[in-house]
Amino acid sequence: MGYDIVTMGPLLCEIMRKELDKPLDRPADFTGPYPSGDTAIMLNAAAKLGARCAMIGVVGDDGFGRCVTDRLKENGVDCSMIRVHPEAATGTAFVCYYSDGSRNFLFHVHHAAPGMLEPEDVKPEKLAGSKWLHVSGFTMSVNQASAEAIYKMVETASPESKVCFDPNIRPEALSEEEIRKLCMPVIRRADIIFPSKSEAAMLTGCATDEEGCRSWAADGKIVVLKNGDQGCRIYSGTEAFDVPGFSVEEVDPTGAGDTFCGAFLTGLTEGMSLEDCGRFANAAGAMSVRKQGPMEGAPSRAELEAFLQEQTNT
Repeated sequence: MGYDIVTMGPLLCEIMRKELDKPLDRPADFTGPYPSGDTAIMLNAAAKLGARCAMIGVVGDDGFGRCVTDRLKENGVDCSMIRVHPEAATGTAFVCYYSDGSRNFLFHVHHAAPGMLEPEDVKPEKLAGSKWLHVSGFTMSVNQASAEAIYKMVETASPESKVCFDPNIRPEALSEEEIRKLCMPVIRRADIIFPSKSEAAMLTGCATDEEGCRSWAADGKIVVLKNGDQGCRIYSGTEAFDVPGFSVEEVDPTGAGDTFCGAFLTGLTEGMSLEDCGRFANAAGAMSVRKQGPMEGAPSRAELEAFLQEQTNT
């Protein structure tokens, strides 16, 4: 029996400032480590909601590696395809937050264990029959070997497996032309795309996200434009509709979009309608920001259903 969702990518620990407006170039207190990594956050959320999940990645033989893999295992993720590198350190992300809502990240990824991911880590025979293969642009942008690993997973996928693409590439890392070239092989194969603000326009060359999303939908893809606390806008064929978000008290926004993707894919594996998937995912994303740490607020299935019932009754 195949998995519901398989993904690969940097497995990180996140260490964050305890207080606002404490830049990373000045002494101040941190808290952590918290398990992190965009694809790992997504998969953790999906597993907590009941999906059968597996992770491909590389960690160091250290406490940070055990921090993130222990969390994934605790929530039911198959970690047998995570390789422990005997010499490289597990990846880290240092984060500070500002009063205006902005964040600043300092990643140790490229020359750490996440940068050691390679095509040989992809075992097509183990992925056969999987419902969804999830790809993040961030993983492809780490280095050429990581991009080749993604391409291998997509190119050797079973015909029945569908591909999900979350762009999630920081424009400061590469030029727009380089980003388009990097992502194109995955976009061509993708069945569903989860762009955030400005990504659809950037990747399609269209003037607006609306035009970019509609161009992808015209090619037969489902497109889910993530709009933060405003919810999401879903494009399918010639149809487009909004699914409103939920108002909650925000503590830590990191990982909300990844949690959203995990919940949306879980809904799809269960046969939910696109609108129901959107509401399900909006709720999961909203709940995830109520605790500090990118995986800490991801709800269980019972918690999410109780939240939705509460919203219905108010």
